[in-house]
Amino acid sequence: MASLFHQGAQAELPIGSGDWLLAVIGAVAAEPPATPPEKLPLRERCKRIEEELYTSGLAYGTAAPDPAVELPGDVNPAARAFAHLVAGLVRLCARAAGMAHAPWFLPDKFSEEGVRARRAQLLAVLAATGGEGEAAARLFANPLASPSPLDKIAAKTSARLARRYLAEGGPFAGLPLHNGLCAIEVRNCNTVALAAFEHGRISPGGAARVAQAALTWRALLVELLAGVAAAQENGKESVRGFEQVIRSQRLPVREARLLRRALSHPREVEKIARELHSKALQRFALTHVLLAALVDRNFDPGEVAFVERLAAAIGVDAEHLAQVEIAVDDFYREHKDALAALRLAESPEGLPHALTTRLEAVVLDNIDRILQEIRETGELATLLAKVSAGGTLTVEEKVKVREQLIDLAKTIPALAIFAAPGGLLLLPILLKLLPFNLLPSSFVDDAKALEARRKSGS
Repeated sequence: MASLFHQGAQAELPIGSGDWLLAVIGAVAAEPPATPPEKLPLRERCKRIEEELYTSGLAYGTAAPDPAVELPGDVNPAARAFAHLVAGLVRLCARAAGMAHAPWFLPDKFSEEGVRARRAQLLAVLAATGGEGEAAARLFANPLASPSPLDKIAAKTSARLARRYLAEGGPFAGLPLHNGLCAIEVRNCNTVALAAFEHGRISPGGAARVAQAALTWRALLVELLAGVAAAQENGKESVRGFEQVIRSQRLPVREARLLRRALSHPREVEKIARELHSKALQRFALTHVLLAALVDRNFDPGEVAFVERLAAAIGVDAEHLAQVEIAVDDFYREHKDALAALRLAESPEGLPHALTTRLEAVVLDNIDRILQEIRETGELATLLAKVSAGGTLTVEEKVKVREQLIDLAKTIPALAIFAAPGGLLLLPILLKLLPFNLLPSSFVDDAKALEARRKSGS
């Protein structure tokens, strides 16, 4: 894999500069993703890009570490996250080109000239997304033009990206909004990429329509996060953070005014839900509302109720909600450095003390009944034992665990905490409290030991 920096050259390419952006794009262009044997239909390309947005973390407004990026150890976390996010964005745009069998991305074009052309066309896609439609269209159509406008376009595009992604640091209280806005930028860019490589040209008018749709997404996101903040005990602090994000991005006056209005006067969640017309927009909205609710780890009842209202309004059942939650959790567990402030707790110690104490009391007070129910539900016992032995559950298995814990709550109402958004993240606490291994012969003795512990208060 080509690397972004040659040894000792880091200082020559400051993050956020045009040269830096060209280096990122050039690293991806040198070794673009493999093309499928045949050109994929546009619908299939859209579907694959949608799924890759989530597996890469770009749908969350961050990204997994990209092998094309090498940074010195003293780079600040915001700049590091920005570098990997931009590299991931460029790589996904190249993926869209490969799936479309774009001429410069075919295997027979892997020459120095091909690298230059791919770099120019990928930059053109980013530039078109940033409002440089006319210049981007010319560059895309003639990527090997001489003299090349590459440096000038790269400087403008890089400055805009750095501003939008707050490359030099940002307001941590406003991170849920910041990440949501970054995720919309990524989607915007990939929509332009899909269209450009499908038709072999960039349409300035089409890029403008994509930008208008993205503005609608931004306003809806701000309204939803304002609703989450209103349900939080410290919601005013969240709103101040969101205001700082809007101010820091130095948005056009019309857009900034629209977002501030959405922040100060959010509608009821059911009214907002009526405008979430597509499945992609619904999934995006639910994902970022969940992130905003989970980021402070407090699980306020108001937050839980808001998430459940949104899910009900868009027709998402408990199983689907659990799948979205698990996907977010899995990404941040696998990529622990993707974004520290939004990383989900890895262990019970990462959860608020009041919540862990409450769950521990519930389990210990009902240990006999819990063990009896688990023993009668063979599959749940098997899955819990698998985790306790160090195994990893699949997404499907995690959903089964949550479903069966919810069923368990029907006989032990105190365990209804597992039915709430974020409930599955309490599983590590449950595993610490239950006796393992979960074999029938161990239940009686272990239950007696835990009962003695409960009575002694130890």
